[in-house]
Amino acid sequence: MSENRNRTLEVGMVLDGKWVILEFVGKGGMGEVYRAHQLNLKRDVAIKIISQEWLRSFDCDPENTGDSLERFHREVQLMAQIIHPNILQIFDEGSVALGQGENDLPIQYIVMEYVPGSTLRSTMSEEGFYPEKERMEDWLRQYFLPLLDGVRALHECGIIHRDLKPENVLLAGNTPKLAD
Repeated sequence: MSENRNRTLEVGMVLDGKWVILEFVGKGGMGEVYRAHQLNLKRDVAIKIISQEWLRSFDCDPENTGDSLERFHREVQLMAQIIHPNILQIFDEGSVALGQGENDLPIQYIVMEYVPGSTLRSTMSEEGFYPEKERMEDWLRQYFLPLLDGVRALHECGIIHRDLKPENVLLAGNTPKLAD
C-alpha cells in the first residue's frame, strides 16, 4: 500500500482532460510510466510522467531547470517527427498541475505508443547463443539489425540515445522498438 503513495497518478483519474489512467506500468530513471486510454481517439497509450530530479539532471544548477525544460521540449518535438518502425512513436507532450492551491504539483508528461509485452531482454539467454550459430544469426536478423536501423534514424536526426540497453527496447510482437 505504501508503494501506491509514491505514484504520481491514480488509476481512474483523467489527466489533462484527455487520458484516463488505466494502470501503473513501472518506474525508471526518467520517471513513472502508466497505461492510459485516450478519450477522443479511443486507443490505449503510454504516458510517462517526467521526474523533477531527471529534469534537474540536465544541469548541475537547480536554477537552470527552466533551460533544461526547454531543451527537453525541443528533444521531444524532434523525436515526435521520427516515424520509424523500430522507434516508439511519440503522440503528445504537455504539462499540468495536479492538486489544488499552494500544493499544486507541476508535472511534465509524454504520451507515446503503448506496446504491451516484454523487452528485448526476454529474447536473450544468460548463457548466450554459443554453440548455436544459427540461433545467434536468427536473433541478430530478427532483433539486433532492425534495432540498429532505428538507432541510425535517430542519429540522422542528430539524436543520441544515452541509455541503450535491452530493457529500453520494447517488443511489439517480434518488432523491436527503441524507447526511453
